[in-house]
Amino acid sequence: MNAMRQHIKTAAIVLMAILSLSACRKESDMVQNYSYESVLAFGGADKSFGEKFKILWEGLNTNYALWDFEAEHGLDWDEVYETYYPKFVELDTLSLKRTITNKELENLLNQVVGPLHDGHLSVEMKNHSNDSTAYASPGNLRIESERKQEIKDLEKFKAPSLAYYEQKGIAKDVRTFDATTDAQLAASRDSAKRWIKAALDTLSAKTVLTDSELDTQNLVQDIERQLADLEKILSNRELLAAFNKIANRYAYLNIPGFYVLDESLFESGLRMTSALLNGNIAYLNFSDFSITEYLTRFTDEAKDMEPYAASLVAGIKETWEAWFNTIQDLHKSGKLGGVIIDVRCNSGGSTADYQYVLGALVPSGGLQIMNSRCKRGTGRYDYSPVTPSIMPTYQTEHVTVTEPIVVLANAKSVSMAELTSIGTKVLDNARLVGTRTWGGLCGLVDNQYYDLTYAGHIGVSGKTPVYVYCPITAMFDMDGHILEGYGVTPDIEVPLDLKAWNMGAGPDSQLDRAIEYIVTGK
Repeated sequence: MNAMRQHIKTAAIVLMAILSLSACRKESDMVQNYSYESVLAFGGADKSFGEKFKILWEGLNTNYALWDFEAEHGLDWDEVYETYYPKFVELDTLSLKRTITNKELENLLNQVVGPLHDGHLSVEMKNHSNDSTAYASPGNLRIESERKQEIKDLEKFKAPSLAYYEQKGIAKDVRTFDATTDAQLAASRDSAKRWIKAALDTLSAKTVLTDSELDTQNLVQDIERQLADLEKILSNRELLAAFNKIANRYAYLNIPGFYVLDESLFESGLRMTSALLNGNIAYLNFSDFSITEYLTRFTDEAKDMEPYAASLVAGIKETWEAWFNTIQDLHKSGKLGGVIIDVRCNSGGSTADYQYVLGALVPSGGLQIMNSRCKRGTGRYDYSPVTPSIMPTYQTEHVTVTEPIVVLANAKSVSMAELTSIGTKVLDNARLVGTRTWGGLCGLVDNQYYDLTYAGHIGVSGKTPVYVYCPITAMFDMDGHILEGYGVTPDIEVPLDLKAWNMGAGPDSQLDRAIEYIVTGK
């Protein structure tokens, strides 16, 4: 009897040991909701790197949409846990003796998420040891490793320029409006600086200043100092808040052009250029896919905006309409040579914009460009059936462009820029010209949809100990291939001749090849 009790006791101890080991890895019986600041999901991670890793691993295990694709490429996610959980626990031990640097934490994060193929995915992990945040992005790691020189060149290219083509008389009717954050801040700040300089020049020309003039001089110099202090702020959001605080404080001075900047416009900053090339090729370039905001909501709200903000909204709207109307008029008269949509260095954005770009050239009713499936359940391989991915097309009556269409893209064409690029693969009269795109085609949703899909963002950016920007869909081209982590391959591959381009003062080799294709069909 004693032997039996001893046997049962020993078995119980072994069972408890097994349970304790298994409890710190793999799936939990409890479904965690990672879409908000849940104490249940994130509470234990505030002061523990090991707990942060477990949230990262389990969150991706539940939410990530490409596990079968990753397995095909040899990634064993369970092995990642076994290998790296002890290393994050070791950081906890080291943090009792010294501060853990962001470099140490980011090195580990890069090793964990680096093999993943999703081009959107990014990770933020709070470093409680030094009260900062470490970041990791598999897309950045991959593209900087595989295409380092092209990415380096594109830091100089930044955005297309038609200056050379205007000078040569090739580009006409050029319209450019810049509503990006940098442009808005620069315009308003420059207006204030001009006013400051004029005021100080007027005062310095006087031999003796009255008390009132001395007060004015001190006020102007104070504004000058406050604007100079803005140079130290790196975050655009913080910069906007600080700038608007100054603009509000001195609004009573009515400084020309020195306006409080519209916050919603700041969120959807857009630069757009339209032009007519060779007299019959309609050209459109834009920095990101936020066109819908400008053509709908911002247009409706423009009457309540500051004059400068309203002028930007009107300018973007007029620029798009000039491109669209040119296509309509030239096609109807039989004079349209072709269309160029330039999404080089385009960062992506709203799917609704498709109707105003490639979707404005094809019939209404939607355009199937790919197939897709969603994450649908908490299990690692719980996916929906594969269904057609149909992009919105322009619903207002318009012509169908039968003339040649070219989409220009490069290594920094991301997300919606890539979905526009791959649209050329399903249109007989369209071609993709340039270099292979970034490789981030999977779809994203807001946190509010988490409960419907069991997928999406893990945590809340800037608030929870761990945050993962995590897509919920897998996208397949029409041949059934996943292009994530690779990108869309051009029909006509043309590298950018950066030396010839000369910061916009010279020819653009990729644009020249697009024009050549439209003119010759080759």
